[in-house]
Amino acid sequence: MSTYINAHQILSEVRIGLGEFNESFMTAAEKLNKHRNDELLRQINRAQDFLYAFIAKRQPSLFTSNTSLTGVNSVFTLPSDFGKVKLFRDDNARKVFNISEDERRRSADTGSERLYYRRGNTLVLDKSGVTKTYDLIYITKPRPIHAGVASAGAATSITLDSNYARKIADTYNGMTIENITQDWVDTIDDYTAARVATISETAAKSDIYGLVSELPEWSHHLIAPRAILQAKASSPIAKAKPTKAEIDLFNEDLITTMREWLIPDETEVDWADMFTQFEPATAPGGMIVAE
Repeated sequence: MSTYINAHQILSEVRIGLGEFNESFMTAAEKLNKHRNDELLRQINRAQDFLYAFIAKRQPSLFTSNTSLTGVNSVFTLPSDFGKVKLFRDDNARKVFNISEDERRRSADTGSERLYYRRGNTLVLDKSGVTKTYDLIYITKPRPIHAGVASAGAATSITLDSNYARKIADTYNGMTIENITQDWVDTIDDYTAARVATISETAAKSDIYGLVSELPEWSHHLIAPRAILQAKASSPIAKAKPTKAEIDLFNEDLITTMREWLIPDETEVDWADMFTQFEPATAPGGMIVAE
């Protein structure tokens, strides 16, 4: 039995919910007249994003993190789990203010090292040539998860599945990985563009593994049911559309979970008002989602 509800277990639950579970489907890249694993993993990550938006709106502190960034000619590369800036501070702990790119300095001007603008996956200071170390307090965004089969393994390393793992260095740094074949759980210390993850355990070629969602663990059980509803609603090869009973069951589980974990333990809380925050609303196409 898995230690966590990892991506492999979630994928298995989704296939069962779609009525097409077979052990061989779990590790095959292509399947005739069946959902492909990459398609279902996209639904799983859509479900994760839905839950993240729902939870983060009500308790952003669950996703608050901080790191130090060193400028390279005034350019600061954001961490792989970056969501949005909460506070950016210079080396003297002074706030650095956000401006739009059309407000930045003219090339002939000096500019300010306490003004920045966002460009892609970087923050750029208005003043050029800065190589100092700044502090970033930010809201994290859970990174995509996947399950797969290792293409190689050794002591302290595992090469993730090229069918699903991203070919971008540091993508999975700090994430939890569970090896189903070897029955261990570990943290990815480093990740390269060659899809090699540095771990403390030992892995082997063909090991089956799954990454663990960075959502709070108490919400993990909601990912598979949400992904099943999405797949049934949007996939042309789904055997049936989601039923009202399935939608109602998911909404009930969602509301109950959020009431349990997101309502503050304070006597002055207006319980009736707080409960109402989690009531479902009807979305276009008949799907029921929480506001």
